[in-house]
Amino acid sequence: MTDEAHPADGVDVPTSGDSEVDAALERLAELDEQPLRAHVSAFDAVHAALQDRLAQAEGQSQ
Repeated sequence: MTDEAHPADGVDVPTSGDSEVDAALERLAELDEQPLRAHVSAFDAVHAALQDRLAQAEGQSQ
């Protein structure tokens, strides 16, 4: 396969400055190394982590 088939290869994972969000981004960046069956559970876990972090941030701003 070409590098175009795997755009995440060799690309730096962006950072947000929030450790929980950055951990979620890192987990997504590692998906290329995981079997396709693992992607759904990883997406679910990342989605839940980001929802939790958003809820925490909204609670802090009130």
